[in-house]
Amino acid sequence: MKKRYDFIDTLRGLAIISMIGFHACWIMNYFGILITVETLYGTIFAVWERSICIPFIAIAGFSFSLGHNHLRSGLIVFGWGLIITAATCIFLYDIRIIFGVLTLIGSSILLTIPIDNALRNHNLLTQKVSVFLLSVSFLLFLLTYKINMGYLGFYPAFHVEIPRSIYKGYIATYFGFKDPGFYSTDYFSLFPWWFLYLSGYFLHKIMICSERAVSLLEKGIPGIKIIGRYSLPIYIIHPIILYILCFLLTMLR
Repeated sequence: MKKRYDFIDTLRGLAIISMIGFHACWIMNYFGILITVETLYGTIFAVWERSICIPFIAIAGFSFSLGHNHLRSGLIVFGWGLIITAATCIFLYDIRIIFGVLTLIGSSILLTIPIDNALRNHNLLTQKVSVFLLSVSFLLFLLTYKINMGYLGFYPAFHVEIPRSIYKGYIATYFGFKDPGFYSTDYFSLFPWWFLYLSGYFLHKIMICSERAVSLLEKGIPGIKIIGRYSLPIYIIHPIILYILCFLLTMLR
């Protein structure tokens, strides 16, 4: 069994705690409790949302090499993404989730398997190669960050418009070319987010080469690291609990 790092579990736990708070605000807004639409979609909440998803996805990539049976893990996470999509489309269509974060992470695991195998089989996972590939991956993440909006690069200084004809259908939307008619309350396309996942994957390869970094990874915060260790079930269950609680509150008012 591969080693777990308390520091990574702690970071993941902090992201989950922040995520629960964010989702609580979102669901309260949905039921008209306390939070206004203007507040929810303001700058503070936009920054809050990115402060959760960016480390969460990067940590998932970092953790790739800490697990085993990646094919099984990828299929399980992807499968939960499909279950959430089916459940929300059937029972909560107005707040449906299509191509959510679990679909993205499951896809990223499966797509990273052949890359990991090729690099290890050819003994290419050296620190220098990992630094180079981390730099490339993160640069590609930045360059494709606005792909959903129709361009590559950094607007307005340097950007390349993508033909709008590509942005059509669910397959294109899955890759990042978001169809104008597509709607999902949680949408993470393969691009740019797989590049962030890969950045986390290569960061792990760099850090394990340093004794000081490994020493840091072994430190964590009791309690929070437990939350991070069970992040998948908590991620799946907490919106259901929050939804039921808010529903009951609206019935009691």
